[in-house]
Amino acid sequence: MLLKQNILTENLLQRFIAMGLICMVFITIPVLTMAQDPHYSQFYASPMLLNPANTGLFSGTARLSTTYRNQWRTVSTPFTTASVACDFQILNKMIPKRDVFGLGFMGTMDHSNNQGLKSNYGTISLAYNKGLDQDGYHKLGLGFQATIVSKRVDYSRFVFSRQFTPSGFDVSLANGEPINGFTLNYADLATGMLYSGMNSNQHQWYVGASYYHITRPNESITGAENRLQSRISLHGGYNLPVHEYARLYFSSLYMQSALATEIMVGATLESNIQVNAFETTLFTGLYLRNKDAMIPYLGINNGNLQVGLSYDINLSSLATATQSRGGFELSMVMNLSKDPETNKVPKCFNRF
Repeated sequence: MLLKQNILTENLLQRFIAMGLICMVFITIPVLTMAQDPHYSQFYASPMLLNPANTGLFSGTARLSTTYRNQWRTVSTPFTTASVACDFQILNKMIPKRDVFGLGFMGTMDHSNNQGLKSNYGTISLAYNKGLDQDGYHKLGLGFQATIVSKRVDYSRFVFSRQFTPSGFDVSLANGEPINGFTLNYADLATGMLYSGMNSNQHQWYVGASYYHITRPNESITGAENRLQSRISLHGGYNLPVHEYARLYFSSLYMQSALATEIMVGATLESNIQVNAFETTLFTGLYLRNKDAMIPYLGINNGNLQVGLSYDINLSSLATATQSRGGFELSMVMNLSKDPETNKVPKCFNRF
Protein backbone atom coordinates (compact mmCIF):
# COMPACT_ATOMS: atom_id res chain seq x y z
CA MET A 1 0.00 0.00 0.00
CA LEU A 2 2.85 2.39 0.90
CA LEU A 3 4.64 1.53 -2.38
CA LYS A 4 1.53 2.37 -4.42
CA GLN A 5 1.13 5.65 -2.54
CA ASN A 6 4.75 6.60 -3.25
CA ILE A 7 4.36 5.78 -6.96
CA LEU A 8 1.16 7.86 -7.14
CA THR A 9 2.86 10.80 -5.42
CA GLU A 10 5.84 10.57 -7.77
CA ASN A 11 3.58 10.49 -10.84
CA LEU A 12 1.66 13.56 -9.62
CA LEU A 13 4.93 15.41 -9.02
CA GLN A 14 6.16 14.56 -12.53
CA ARG A 15 2.93 15.82 -14.13
CA PHE A 16 3.06 19.03 -12.12
CA ILE A 17 6.68 19.69 -13.08
CA ALA A 18 6.05 18.84 -16.75
CA MET A 19 3.11 21.27 -16.91
CA GLY A 20 5.21 23.99 -15.33
CA LEU A 21 8.05 23.49 -17.81
CA ILE A 22 5.68 23.56 -20.77
CA CYS A 23 4.21 26.86 -19.59
CA MET A 24 7.70 28.33 -19.20
CA VAL A 25 8.81 27.22 -22.66
CA PHE A 26 5.83 28.64 -24.56
CA ILE A 27 5.47 32.02 -22.87
CA THR A 28 5.88 34.68 -25.58
CA ILE A 29 7.15 37.97 -24.20
CA PRO A 30 9.42 40.40 -26.11
CA VAL A 31 13.09 40.28 -25.20
CA LEU A 32 14.93 43.44 -24.21
CA THR A 33 18.55 43.82 -23.21
CA MET A 34 19.05 43.40 -19.47
CA ALA A 35 21.69 45.96 -18.71
CA GLN A 36 21.46 46.35 -14.98
CA ASP A 37 22.74 42.89 -14.01
CA PRO A 38 25.56 40.74 -15.39
CA HIS A 39 24.23 37.51 -16.83
CA TYR A 40 25.34 34.73 -19.17
CA SER A 41 24.00 32.71 -22.07
CA GLN A 42 25.43 29.67 -20.25
CA PHE A 43 23.22 30.38 -17.24
CA TYR A 44 23.60 26.77 -16.09
CA ALA A 45 27.38 27.26 -15.70
CA SER A 46 26.92 30.00 -13.06
CA PRO A 47 24.39 28.40 -10.69
CA MET A 48 24.79 30.88 -7.82
CA LEU A 49 24.29 33.83 -10.18
CA LEU A 50 21.04 32.22 -11.32
CA ASN A 51 19.53 31.17 -7.97
CA PRO A 52 20.97 31.22 -4.43
CA ALA A 53 19.22 27.89 -3.75
CA ASN A 54 21.69 26.21 -6.17
CA THR A 55 24.50 26.71 -3.65
CA GLY A 56 26.04 23.35 -2.74
CA LEU A 57 23.63 21.31 -4.87
CA PHE A 58 26.01 19.28 -7.03
CA SER A 59 27.70 15.91 -7.16
CA GLY A 60 30.79 16.26 -4.97
CA THR A 61 31.86 18.16 -1.88
CA ALA A 62 33.35 21.32 -3.44
CA ARG A 63 32.86 23.05 -6.76
CA LEU A 64 34.96 25.69 -8.53
CA SER A 65 33.47 27.55 -11.49
CA THR A 66 34.42 30.45 -13.71
CA THR A 67 32.78 32.07 -16.73
CA TYR A 68 34.03 34.73 -19.15
CA ARG A 69 31.90 36.61 -21.69
CA ASN A 70 32.99 39.01 -24.43
CA GLN A 71 30.39 40.67 -26.69
CA TRP A 72 29.65 43.47 -29.22
CA ARG A 73 33.23 43.51 -30.54
CA THR A 74 32.01 44.34 -34.07
CA VAL A 75 30.17 47.56 -33.13
CA SER A 76 32.05 48.99 -30.14
CA THR A 77 34.68 48.34 -27.53
CA PRO A 78 33.79 44.86 -26.25
CA PHE A 79 31.63 44.46 -23.17
CA THR A 80 33.25 41.95 -20.84
CA THR A 81 31.81 39.99 -17.93
CA ALA A 82 33.65 37.45 -15.79
CA SER A 83 32.96 35.60 -12.56
CA VAL A 84 34.73 33.16 -10.29
CA ALA A 85 32.82 31.12 -7.72
CA CYS A 86 33.39 28.38 -5.19
CA ASP A 87 30.76 26.55 -3.19
CA PHE A 88 30.92 23.71 -0.68
CA GLN A 89 28.71 21.16 1.01
CA ILE A 90 29.15 21.78 4.73
CA LEU A 91 28.17 20.00 7.96
CA ASN A 92 27.54 16.74 6.07
CA LYS A 93 28.10 14.69 9.22
CA MET A 94 25.75 16.81 11.31
CA ILE A 95 22.68 16.95 9.08
CA PRO A 96 20.51 14.12 7.65
CA LYS A 97 22.18 12.14 4.88
CA ARG A 98 19.57 13.17 2.28
CA ASP A 99 19.95 16.92 3.04
CA VAL A 100 22.47 19.36 1.54
CA PHE A 101 23.73 22.50 3.28
CA GLY A 102 25.73 24.75 0.95
CA LEU A 103 28.04 27.71 1.44
CA GLY A 104 29.43 29.68 -1.48
CA PHE A 105 31.48 32.71 -2.47
CA MET A 106 31.48 34.52 -5.80
CA GLY A 107 33.24 37.48 -7.37
CA THR A 108 31.93 39.10 -10.56
CA MET A 109 33.13 41.98 -12.70
CA ASP A 110 31.23 43.66 -15.53
CA HIS A 111 32.93 46.30 -17.74
CA SER A 112 31.08 48.16 -20.49
CA ASN A 113 31.13 51.30 -22.64
CA ASN A 114 34.88 51.41 -23.25
CA GLN A 115 35.30 50.56 -19.55
CA GLY A 116 33.54 53.79 -18.69
CA LEU A 117 31.27 51.79 -16.42
CA LYS A 118 32.93 49.23 -14.16
CA SER A 119 30.82 47.12 -11.81
CA ASN A 120 32.27 44.69 -9.27
CA TYR A 121 30.37 42.30 -7.03
CA GLY A 122 31.43 40.22 -4.01
CA THR A 123 28.85 37.63 -2.93
CA ILE A 124 28.32 35.16 -0.10
CA SER A 125 25.58 32.55 -0.50
CA LEU A 126 23.87 30.01 1.78
CA ALA A 127 21.33 27.33 0.86
CA TYR A 128 19.66 24.34 2.48
CA ASN A 129 18.12 21.64 0.28
CA LYS A 130 15.88 19.32 2.30
CA GLY A 131 15.44 15.72 1.19
CA LEU A 132 11.76 14.88 0.79
CA ASP A 133 12.09 11.11 0.40
CA GLN A 134 14.17 8.34 1.93
CA ASP A 135 16.71 8.29 -0.92
CA GLY A 136 17.00 12.06 -1.22
CA TYR A 137 15.94 12.04 -4.87
CA HIS A 138 13.37 14.77 -4.20
CA LYS A 139 14.69 17.95 -2.62
CA LEU A 140 13.23 21.34 -1.74
CA GLY A 141 15.74 24.14 -1.24
CA LEU A 142 15.84 27.69 0.05
CA GLY A 143 18.81 30.01 -0.44
CA PHE A 144 19.95 33.50 0.51
CA GLN A 145 22.65 35.82 -0.82
CA ALA A 146 24.33 39.00 0.34
CA THR A 147 26.36 41.05 -2.13
CA ILE A 148 28.64 44.06 -1.83
CA VAL A 149 28.46 46.13 -5.02
CA SER A 150 30.89 48.77 -6.29
CA LYS A 151 30.14 50.72 -9.47
CA ARG A 152 32.47 53.32 -10.96
CA VAL A 153 31.79 55.70 -13.86
CA ASP A 154 34.70 57.42 -15.65
CA TYR A 155 33.49 60.24 -17.92
CA SER A 156 36.85 60.42 -19.69
CA ARG A 157 35.96 57.12 -21.35
CA PHE A 158 32.83 58.55 -23.01
CA VAL A 159 32.32 60.86 -25.97
CA PHE A 160 29.91 63.81 -25.57
CA SER A 161 28.03 65.89 -28.15
CA ARG A 162 29.95 69.07 -27.26
CA GLN A 163 33.17 67.30 -28.30
CA PHE A 164 31.90 67.07 -31.86
CA THR A 165 33.73 69.33 -34.35
CA PRO A 166 33.56 69.78 -38.16
CA SER A 167 36.44 67.30 -38.35
CA GLY A 168 34.76 64.74 -36.11
CA PHE A 169 34.91 64.07 -32.39
CA ASP A 170 37.80 65.58 -30.44
CA VAL A 171 38.00 63.80 -27.07
CA SER A 172 40.62 66.30 -25.86
CA LEU A 173 37.89 68.94 -25.59
CA ALA A 174 36.09 69.47 -22.29
CA ASN A 175 33.04 67.25 -21.92
CA GLY A 176 31.14 69.82 -19.85
CA GLU A 177 30.60 67.53 -16.86
CA PRO A 178 31.20 69.14 -13.44
CA ILE A 179 32.95 66.01 -12.14
CA ASN A 180 35.23 63.38 -13.67
CA GLY A 181 32.99 60.54 -12.59
CA PHE A 182 31.59 58.90 -9.51
CA THR A 183 31.62 55.71 -7.46
CA LEU A 184 28.69 53.94 -5.82
CA ASN A 185 28.98 51.33 -3.07
CA TYR A 186 26.07 49.48 -1.50
CA ALA A 187 24.87 46.13 -0.14
CA ASP A 188 22.25 44.00 -1.87
CA LEU A 189 20.21 40.91 -0.96
CA ALA A 190 18.65 38.03 -2.90
CA THR A 191 16.74 34.83 -2.19
CA GLY A 192 15.56 31.80 -4.13
CA MET A 193 13.70 28.50 -3.96
CA LEU A 194 14.31 25.28 -5.86
CA TYR A 195 12.60 21.91 -6.23
CA SER A 196 14.56 18.99 -7.71
CA GLY A 197 13.37 15.45 -8.32
CA MET A 198 14.32 12.16 -9.95
CA ASN A 199 12.44 8.90 -10.52
CA SER A 200 13.52 5.27 -10.67
CA ASN A 201 13.99 5.48 -14.47
CA GLN A 202 16.72 8.12 -14.05
CA HIS A 203 14.50 10.92 -15.34
CA GLN A 204 15.45 14.11 -13.48
CA TRP A 205 13.83 17.55 -13.32
CA TYR A 206 13.91 20.85 -11.44
CA VAL A 207 12.05 24.15 -11.21
CA GLY A 208 13.28 27.23 -9.38
CA ALA A 209 12.54 30.88 -8.74
CA SER A 210 14.82 33.64 -7.49
CA TYR A 211 14.29 37.26 -6.44
CA TYR A 212 17.18 39.72 -6.62
CA HIS A 213 17.56 43.29 -5.29
CA ILE A 214 15.23 42.73 -2.34
CA THR A 215 16.25 46.03 -0.74
CA ARG A 216 16.15 47.95 -4.06
CA PRO A 217 19.28 50.03 -3.31
CA ASN A 218 19.37 53.66 -4.39
CA GLU A 219 21.81 54.25 -7.27
CA SER A 220 21.33 58.03 -7.45
CA ILE A 221 24.41 60.29 -7.23
CA THR A 222 22.38 63.46 -6.64
CA GLY A 223 20.46 62.40 -3.56
CA ALA A 224 17.26 61.83 -5.52
CA GLU A 225 15.46 58.47 -5.71
CA ASN A 226 16.80 56.09 -8.37
CA ARG A 227 16.02 52.66 -6.97
CA LEU A 228 17.42 49.55 -8.62
CA GLN A 229 14.54 47.48 -9.96
CA SER A 230 14.03 43.98 -8.60
CA ARG A 231 14.81 41.02 -10.86
CA ILE A 232 12.72 37.85 -10.94
CA SER A 233 14.03 34.64 -12.49
CA LEU A 234 12.13 31.42 -13.22
CA HIS A 235 14.06 28.44 -14.51
CA GLY A 236 13.51 24.75 -15.07
CA GLY A 237 14.93 21.66 -16.66
CA TYR A 238 14.25 18.04 -17.49
CA ASN A 239 16.74 15.36 -18.50
CA LEU A 240 16.49 11.68 -19.33
CA PRO A 241 18.64 8.83 -20.69
CA VAL A 242 18.11 8.27 -24.43
CA HIS A 243 20.77 5.59 -24.83
CA GLU A 244 23.08 3.54 -22.66
CA TYR A 245 25.77 6.18 -23.23
CA ALA A 246 23.70 9.30 -23.86
CA ARG A 247 21.46 11.68 -21.92
CA LEU A 248 19.34 14.57 -23.19
CA TYR A 249 18.89 17.78 -21.19
CA PHE A 250 16.14 20.37 -21.74
CA SER A 251 16.22 23.70 -19.90
CA SER A 252 14.57 27.11 -19.95
CA LEU A 253 14.98 30.49 -18.28
CA TYR A 254 12.71 33.51 -17.84
CA MET A 255 14.02 36.76 -16.34
CA GLN A 256 12.14 40.01 -15.80
CA SER A 257 13.25 43.34 -14.40
CA ALA A 258 11.27 46.56 -14.90
CA LEU A 259 10.58 46.66 -18.66
CA ALA A 260 13.36 44.21 -19.56
CA THR A 261 12.41 40.59 -20.17
CA GLU A 262 14.46 37.63 -21.36
CA ILE A 263 13.42 34.10 -22.30
CA MET A 264 15.80 31.27 -23.19
CA VAL A 265 15.05 27.66 -24.14
CA GLY A 266 17.32 24.91 -25.37
CA ALA A 267 18.62 21.37 -25.18
CA THR A 268 21.99 19.65 -24.72
CA LEU A 269 22.98 16.10 -25.63
CA GLU A 270 25.48 14.31 -23.39
CA SER A 271 27.49 11.52 -25.06
CA ASN A 272 29.98 9.25 -23.29
CA ILE A 273 32.91 8.02 -25.36
CA GLN A 274 36.06 6.04 -24.61
CA VAL A 275 39.40 7.67 -25.42
CA ASN A 276 42.11 5.09 -24.77
CA ALA A 277 41.55 4.06 -21.14
CA PHE A 278 39.75 7.26 -20.18
CA GLU A 279 36.07 8.02 -20.31
CA THR A 280 35.22 11.39 -21.86
CA THR A 281 31.86 13.10 -22.03
CA LEU A 282 30.94 15.38 -24.93
CA PHE A 283 28.12 17.94 -24.81
CA THR A 284 26.50 19.50 -27.86
CA GLY A 285 23.61 21.90 -27.46
CA LEU A 286 21.58 24.69 -28.97
CA TYR A 287 19.75 27.49 -27.13
CA LEU A 288 17.50 30.30 -28.32
CA ARG A 289 17.04 33.70 -26.71
CA ASN A 290 13.65 34.94 -27.80
CA LYS A 291 13.91 37.51 -30.64
CA ASP A 292 17.60 38.02 -29.94
CA ALA A 293 20.06 35.18 -30.58
CA MET A 294 20.75 31.56 -31.43
CA ILE A 295 23.41 30.05 -29.18
CA PRO A 296 25.24 26.83 -30.09
CA TYR A 297 27.09 25.15 -27.22
CA LEU A 298 29.97 22.67 -27.16
CA GLY A 299 31.42 21.14 -24.00
CA ILE A 300 33.72 18.38 -22.80
CA ASN A 301 34.13 16.66 -19.44
CA ASN A 302 37.03 14.39 -18.54
CA GLY A 303 35.84 13.42 -15.06
CA ASN A 304 35.90 16.30 -12.62
CA LEU A 305 36.51 19.16 -15.07
CA GLN A 306 33.94 20.42 -17.55
CA VAL A 307 34.76 23.10 -20.13
CA GLY A 308 32.06 24.74 -22.24
CA LEU A 309 32.12 27.18 -25.15
CA SER A 310 29.14 29.01 -26.63
CA TYR A 311 28.62 31.79 -29.16
CA ASP A 312 25.70 34.17 -29.58
CA ILE A 313 24.60 34.45 -33.22
CA ASN A 314 22.60 37.66 -33.30
CA LEU A 315 19.10 37.41 -34.83
CA SER A 316 17.65 40.72 -33.64
CA SER A 317 17.36 44.07 -35.44
CA LEU A 318 21.05 44.60 -34.60
CA ALA A 319 22.08 41.71 -36.86
CA THR A 320 23.09 44.01 -39.74
CA ALA A 321 25.30 46.22 -37.58
CA THR A 322 26.82 43.29 -35.71
CA GLN A 323 27.13 41.04 -38.79
CA SER A 324 25.12 38.57 -36.67
CA ARG A 325 27.99 38.41 -34.19
CA GLY A 326 26.97 38.69 -30.57
CA GLY A 327 29.54 37.34 -28.17
CA PHE A 328 31.34 34.23 -26.99
CA GLU A 329 31.45 32.62 -23.57
CA LEU A 330 33.90 30.24 -22.00
CA SER A 331 33.02 28.36 -18.82
CA MET A 332 34.89 25.91 -16.61
CA VAL A 333 33.40 23.91 -13.75
CA MET A 334 35.46 21.62 -11.53
CA ASN A 335 33.78 19.22 -9.11
CA LEU A 336 35.90 17.85 -6.31
CA SER A 337 34.95 14.59 -4.58
CA LYS A 338 37.11 12.42 -2.37
CA ASP A 339 34.73 9.46 -2.61
CA PRO A 340 32.09 9.42 -5.40
CA GLU A 341 30.20 6.69 -3.53
CA THR A 342 29.34 9.15 -0.75
CA ASN A 343 28.06 11.94 -3.04
CA LYS A 344 24.68 13.21 -1.86
CA VAL A 345 23.58 14.40 -5.31
CA PRO A 346 23.49 12.38 -8.59
CA LYS A 347 25.66 13.67 -11.45
CA CYS A 348 22.68 14.55 -13.65
CA PHE A 349 21.05 16.79 -11.00
CA ASN A 350 20.33 20.26 -12.45
CA ARG A 351 23.37 20.05 -14.72
CA PHE A 352 21.86 22.14 -17.52
